[in-house]
Amino acid sequence: MTAVNKKSTESKYVSLFADSRPDVDVTFRDVILSRPTDHYLVGVDDFNMTSTNLSMIEPLSGDYEDLIRIVRNRPGDAINVGDDLTTSDGLDAKFQAVVHYLYAQPGGPPYLEVINVGFSRFAIKTSEVILSTQQLMYRLNQVAGDVNDFMNQGHARNANAFDGEFGYVNEDGENTEHLRFDLRSDGHMKIIGTRAFWGCFSIEIPSVQYQFGFHGARATSDDNPLGLRRFLSVNPATGAKTFGKILVNPTRKGATEQGIDDATAVARRAHNSRCVGGQASTAQVIVLESVLGGVAANTFNIHSGANAKRTVTLVTRASLFSTMERRVALELGCSLPVKNSPMIDHQKESPDFVLGRWMWRTDSRIDSNDRGGSNRFASAVPASIQYQGPRDRVTYHELQAQAKIQTLRVKLFARVRSFNETDEKWGMRVVILPTESTDWWHVRLHFISKD
Repeated sequence: MTAVNKKSTESKYVSLFADSRPDVDVTFRDVILSRPTDHYLVGVDDFNMTSTNLSMIEPLSGDYEDLIRIVRNRPGDAINVGDDLTTSDGLDAKFQAVVHYLYAQPGGPPYLEVINVGFSRFAIKTSEVILSTQQLMYRLNQVAGDVNDFMNQGHARNANAFDGEFGYVNEDGENTEHLRFDLRSDGHMKIIGTRAFWGCFSIEIPSVQYQFGFHGARATSDDNPLGLRRFLSVNPATGAKTFGKILVNPTRKGATEQGIDDATAVARRAHNSRCVGGQASTAQVIVLESVLGGVAANTFNIHSGANAKRTVTLVTRASLFSTMERRVALELGCSLPVKNSPMIDHQKESPDFVLGRWMWRTDSRIDSNDRGGSNRFASAVPASIQYQGPRDRVTYHELQAQAKIQTLRVKLFARVRSFNETDEKWGMRVVILPTESTDWWHVRLHFISKD
């Protein structure tokens, strides 16, 4: 609705500044408006913000706490005739015969994780505040650099307690780049690893949400029997990619269903304790032996091997510019009696009382040559960003009747994407905008009479 100023039109502005918090509570000395609120329209005609704490990555917990990590390829477990690793029940039966815990237990360390004094975990947590794709790539290559140092310094030798399927024997003073992450101009990520790296390690993406984020939509080439793409492995001899070398069980059973006896409920809870997902801490894992097809391991697991420094490159099917970005919009809520404006959210109507909504300004920019190489990426930095300015159209809202306005609360929210793991569908939800002590914002409200 557009209002035209007349000589008799009452117009009033209220400016609010805030630091380190997403809300402002104000009590005015005098009543803001001279008449009841239903005589007025209100809109946001200026909004500036600095935000350094709203990560593009959804913070997760428990089994999903890590966004991505590099794990050891352990020696293959013995697979017997009759073992069924293609079903949840068959895999669980194997877990009860061969016990390898994915996470640390009182009796020992995690089975796949690299434990070495002087090196941090080869992982990025979802709780890290990552503000751009460029920052994500920087963190990935920090992890890759740690892996390179680990291998080049001899820590991947089985003789040095690496205890991997093959290990890697380095040379003195080695400076090989065994792992690197690159980003193509279309947002697809390249994972470049030597055959020595793929012989020693696999790449784990714990949450189903970020399996979609990195690997994209499901494809017929996904070879995990239970549909997980959690562990990405490469055969160091053939270069073949697989999601089926390291197996975990994602399929839980209802332990409190009506009509089941106590023994069944106990068995189901035990089954669930060995599964991954959510808060599972006793999850178990099985590792399959790499089939080399007659290729000797010393061609890739020793620095002088013919294949040790040859690389295998994988390209993810998802564009990180879209799949890893959860931030959708900023929303400004207010205690004013704003009339409802219907909103359709994923085919469902819901009430909408916000004063202003602005799409999140990622502003990714890509420069490359005519062959798609020499990429340079840029994005909005966490400096002051103007979301509403003097050249932008102001959306005015009608107010319901209220005798006077002498107190006011204004609060910032963020609309973010959410993922339902059960049906593997995306939705949206609204959260309070997280802030740091150094963040600030300014908003100016414009009240204008309707007559």
